[in-house]
Amino acid sequence: MDTAIVRHRLRYGERMSRQVVREQLLRFAALFRLRRAERDMADELEFHLAMKQQKYMRERGLAGPHALNEAKRDLGGLEKWKEVCRDVGRARPLEDFARDIALASRMLRKTPAFTVVALLTLTLAIGANTAIFSLLNAIMLGPLAVPEADRLAILRVQPDDFGYAFSYPLFKQFEKQTNVFSHVFGFVGRNFQIHGSTGTERVAGQLVSGQYFTALKVNPVLGRYITPSDDRPGTPSGPVAVISERFWKQWFAADRNVLGRRIVLNNVALTVIGVMPKAFKGVNMDEAPDVFLPLEAEPLVDAPYSNIAAGSSAWWFFAGARLRDGVSLARASAFLRAASHAALKATASEPGTRRERYLIAEPGVAGYSYLRLRFEKPLIALMALVALVLLISCLNLATLLMVRAASRERELATRLALGASRARLLRQLLTESMLLAATGTILGLAAAPFLAKLLSMFLRSPQEALRPPLDVAPDLRVVLFTVVVAVVVTLLTGMAPALRSTGRELQQRMRQGSVAIKGAERRHHWPHLILACEVALALVLVTGAGMLGYSLVRLHEVPIGFEPKGLVLLVLEVEKQARDGKALVQAYRDISDRLAALPGVEQVGYVNMLPLMGSWWTGDVAVVGHEQHELFRNQVGPGYFHAMSTPLLAGREFRWNDNDEATRVAILNQAAARVLFPNGNPLGQRLAVDDEKTIAEVVGVVGDAKYQNMRDVAPPTVYSSFAQGVKNKPSYAAVIRVTASPASVISAARAVVRRVMPEIPPPVAMTMDQTIAEHLVTERMMATLALFFAGAALLITAIGLYGTLAHTTARRTGEIGIRFALGAQRGDVIGMVCWENGIVALGGCGLGLSASLGASKFIASFLFSTSPKDPLILASSVVLLIAIATAASLIPAVRAARIDPLTAIRYE
Repeated sequence: MDTAIVRHRLRYGERMSRQVVREQLLRFAALFRLRRAERDMADELEFHLAMKQQKYMRERGLAGPHALNEAKRDLGGLEKWKEVCRDVGRARPLEDFARDIALASRMLRKTPAFTVVALLTLTLAIGANTAIFSLLNAIMLGPLAVPEADRLAILRVQPDDFGYAFSYPLFKQFEKQTNVFSHVFGFVGRNFQIHGSTGTERVAGQLVSGQYFTALKVNPVLGRYITPSDDRPGTPSGPVAVISERFWKQWFAADRNVLGRRIVLNNVALTVIGVMPKAFKGVNMDEAPDVFLPLEAEPLVDAPYSNIAAGSSAWWFFAGARLRDGVSLARASAFLRAASHAALKATASEPGTRRERYLIAEPGVAGYSYLRLRFEKPLIALMALVALVLLISCLNLATLLMVRAASRERELATRLALGASRARLLRQLLTESMLLAATGTILGLAAAPFLAKLLSMFLRSPQEALRPPLDVAPDLRVVLFTVVVAVVVTLLTGMAPALRSTGRELQQRMRQGSVAIKGAERRHHWPHLILACEVALALVLVTGAGMLGYSLVRLHEVPIGFEPKGLVLLVLEVEKQARDGKALVQAYRDISDRLAALPGVEQVGYVNMLPLMGSWWTGDVAVVGHEQHELFRNQVGPGYFHAMSTPLLAGREFRWNDNDEATRVAILNQAAARVLFPNGNPLGQRLAVDDEKTIAEVVGVVGDAKYQNMRDVAPPTVYSSFAQGVKNKPSYAAVIRVTASPASVISAARAVVRRVMPEIPPPVAMTMDQTIAEHLVTERMMATLALFFAGAALLITAIGLYGTLAHTTARRTGEIGIRFALGAQRGDVIGMVCWENGIVALGGCGLGLSASLGASKFIASFLFSTSPKDPLILASSVVLLIAIATAASLIPAVRAARIDPLTAIRYE
C-alpha cells in the first residue's frame, strides 16, 4: 500500500513538473508572437463582452447600449482583464526587462555627450583589464594541450642556483623512479640547422627523453613517438626524429610515406619515425618545436660540445614528471626532498656543495615558461594598476549618474506617486547602468585582443624570431573574467545612484518644492566623497607611474662603459661548418676585413659573451703565486674595445697576431685590476687562468663596462684574445660601429657573411639599442603602461570633476542670480564654484598621499636608484592633480560668472 502511494505521488509530481515546464515554455514562446496574442486576447474579451450584452438584453430587456454599459460594469473594465491575461499567459519579467532596456536606451540617447564619455571610459578600462588578463591567461593560466595536464609536475632544485636546470647524472637518478611518479622526463629547446633550397635555415626543436611522449599521453598523427629504446647511445637503427605536422607539410608536402625518410640536422642524419599533431607544442609554453630528438642525441647535434659528457658540471635541461594515481603534489615534493640528499651527493662534481640543495615538485598544468618566470610579478602589478583604473572609472560614472539622477527627481517622484514601487524604480535605474556596462564590456572585449597583441610586443626580443607569438585570443576564462567585470561595473556604477535617487525623502522633498530639492542636493555629500576617493586613487597611480618613469630614466643614465648608439651586432653560428683552428680564425678575419670596407662602417670587433644579453662566464684567475679570485671572463677580438667605445686606459688592445703561436695575453678592466693588483701596475704581470693551466701576460687595462645586468656594478672582468686557444669551433658575435643607417649595414653585412661562409645560417642581426631595450623590457613595460594608465586616470578624473561641477553649477543658476542681485562680484562666484572642486581635490590628495606611502613597498622592487617615498615625485603628483582639478573647474566657474542676474532670478 505504501509503495503504491509513493508511486502515485511520484507520477503526480512528474505530471506537475511537466505542466510547469510546458507553461513556462508557452510563456516564453508568447514573447515572439505578441501581436497575435494581443489580437487573440482582444477578440476573446470582446466575445465575452458581447455574450454578456446579449444576456442582459435577453434576460433584463435592456437596450443594446445600456446592456453594453452594464456588461462593462460587470466585467470591471477590459484593460484590467487584459493585464490579468498578460500576467497569466506571458513571461512578464522578461517583458518588463525588455521595456526597461527600451526606456534605458531612450534615456541614454537623450544625453549623447554623457553616453559617449561613459562608453569610452568603460571601453578603455574594461579593454585594458581584459587585455592584461589575456596576457596573464596566455603566460600563467593556460593549461598544456595534453590529457590530464593537472597530473603533471615540473621538477626544480632548491635553492635556486641553476633555476629549473638539471644535470644529466642527477636526472638519471630519478628517471626510473616509480614511488610517486609514473613517468619522469627531460626536455630542452634547441635551434637546429637544416639545408634547404634557399641555403642553411634554422629549425626550432627539442631534445626529449624516452618517457617524454608517454608521460604527455599525446598520440602521433603518423607513425610513433620517441620511446626509451630510442633514447640510448649507439642505437642500431641510428638517431631518430619526430616532426611536427607543420614541418611535415612544409618540408615533405604532407607525404604520408614520410616514415623512414632521412633529414639532416646539424650535419646529423636522422630517421623520421612519427608526426605529431598540430596542436602539440610540448611542455615549454614559450616554444613551438618542429623537430623532436632523443636526449641522447645531444653529443651528435651539439658536437664538438657535449653537455652529457660534461656530467654534473653542466646544468642544461629541464625535468618534469607525471604523478601516479592517488599521489598528491605535496607528497611527491616530500619524497623528492627526502631522496635529494643521496642523489645530489652521488652526482656531485665536487666533494662538497656550498649549500644544502634539494628537489621539489611544482604544478605542471601550465608547463614551463621563461616568460612566466620573468613577467609574472610585472603582469600582476599591471593587473593591479588597471584594476585601479577600472575602479576610478566606476567611481567616476557613479558620481556622474548620481548627479544626473538628481535632475530626474521630479520624474521619479511622479512615478512613485502613480504607484510604482521603489524596487521597480531601482530595477529601472540599475538597468541603465547594466546597459552602459554591457555595451562598454562588448566594446572592451572587442578591443582587448588588439591591446593584448600590442602589449605582447613588449615581451619579445629581436633575437626570438623562432619563438611562437603569444596566443592572446579570448577563451572561456577571458570571457568569464569580462562577465564578472561587467557585473562589478554595473553594481559599482548603478547601486549608489539608484539608492540615492529613490530614497524615502524623495516624495517629501517633492511636496516642499524644487528649492528644497536643490538645497538637499547641495547638502548631500556623497558625490563629493566619491570624487575625493577617485582623486585619491588617481594620485596613487600618478605617483607610482612617476616613480617607475623616473627609475627608467635613471637606468638609462647609468654609465654602461660603452656607447650603444651606432652599434650593430651580428651573431654568427659556425659550429657546424668544417673550419677550425687557424682556418676558422682566418675566416673571421676575412669577414672582419670585408665588413670594415663597407660604406658607413667605422670599426669591427668580435666578442664571445655579448654584454647585457643574459649570458656570462666566470672562472678562477690569480696573479702567479697568489690566491685565486673568481672573476668574470670574456673573449674578444682585435678592435673590440674601439668598436664599443670602451676607453683603453693603459697598454694596448688585442692584435690578430695574438694567436696560438704567440704568448698568451690578457686585458683587465679597472675593477679586475683593483682586485688583482691593488697597489701595483698590472701591465706586464703574469696571470694564471683556467685552473692555473694557462699563464697570460697583462697587456692592457680598459674601462669598466656593464656585463650581465645594468642594475649591477660593472664586475671585475678578464678579457682573453679570441684567436688564442681556438678549438671546438667557437661562435662569436661581430660588433660593428657604424655611421650610416644600421638597416643598410645589416643587409650588406649579411651578404658578406654569406660570401665567406655560405654553409652557416644567416646571422641574427640587431642593434645594441635593441639589446638594451630588450634588457630593460620589464622596466620599460611597467613605466610605459603605468604612465599611460595614469594619464587615463587623470583624464577620467578631470571628466568626473568637470561633469559634476558643471551639472551642480547649472542647477544653482537661481541661487547664483540672487547672489549677483545681493552684490556678489564675478570673482566671488568664480572662487565659490572653484572652491567646491578645490575641497574635493585637496581631500582626495590627502587620502592619496597616505595610500601612496602605504603602497610604496609594492613597487619598491621595480625601482632603480629611486626612493618609493621621493618627496619631489609626491609633491609633483599633488600639484599636477590640483592643476587638473583647477582646469576642470574653470569652464563651469566662468560660465557661472557670466550668468545674467535677471535671467537667473526668473530661472524657476
